[in-house]
Amino acid sequence: MTFDSPLILDGGLATELERSFKKDLSGQLWSAHCLDQDPDAIRTVHKLYFEAGANVATTASYQASVQGFLDAGYSRDEAVKLMRRSVQLAREARDAHGKGLVALSMGCYGAILANGAEYTGNYGDHITIDDLVQFHRERLTICLQEPGIDFLLFETIPSYLEAQAIRQLIQGEKELRLPPVAVSFSCRSNNQVSDGTPLYKSLDILADIDHIFGVGVNCTKPKYIASLLEILLQHDKSKNKSILLYPDGGEEWDAIARSWNSRTKVSTSVFGESMAGWAKEVANKTGQKVILGGCCGTGPKHISCIQEAL
Repeated sequence: MTFDSPLILDGGLATELERSFKKDLSGQLWSAHCLDQDPDAIRTVHKLYFEAGANVATTASYQASVQGFLDAGYSRDEAVKLMRRSVQLAREARDAHGKGLVALSMGCYGAILANGAEYTGNYGDHITIDDLVQFHRERLTICLQEPGIDFLLFETIPSYLEAQAIRQLIQGEKELRLPPVAVSFSCRSNNQVSDGTPLYKSLDILADIDHIFGVGVNCTKPKYIASLLEILLQHDKSKNKSILLYPDGGEEWDAIARSWNSRTKVSTSVFGESMAGWAKEVANKTGQKVILGGCCGTGPKHISCIQEAL
């Protein structure tokens, strides 16, 4: 996949829906709620990110799955319609903006469980690699019916098991005609993905797949990015994969107070300067292409600060 580097992703979609449209998306399948009841809000958020400087609209399909929509009370036909709508809205926003790319978001299996597993990778002993392959295959079969997808983004991948499933899926799915693929892991420390697997081991399982053009980390605290970046740079000996970096806004969960600790939040200006600094580091050390952006807790201001700092 060819693009000018750095490429700027958008920021948190649910975060901005909550902020701009005062939506309470807690405790529900927010993608179903908004794709069904307020698609204009999603299209508008995509537009806000483009106006802030993003080059990519990431579809509102992160937690979308047939089973998830069925559990939320929708029929299978309605589920398929809404999943395809997530691509349509991003494409429409991109076309209205006049330029940019559309990334199909494929969130991890844990995103549909609503039990925190997307942040731990603990899916239970009963979940197998084949189960995860089938889970992602069904979603891809539906979403890829829509035109205008520039690349596929497996994101917030928290476990080695799911990395193995992604490898198996990509190697075995010739009929799907997958677009270029990027994979981004969520990390719990400066060297481990969320299930405790060393990041380098999770990268190993994907290293020899040419169809994967980029690897990186997201939904991760900014304080860990510098160390994780070193692992990413040291791991790719051929230097032929792009580096993805899109951390969250820095807020940490206070289990005692049962609320987010705003004191750990990173300011938008520091966020942008840090991202630009990491992009410069990659350019100086390896010359690999870089994809930057934000995850949970980030908004258009974070994206505009990245662009300004660059």
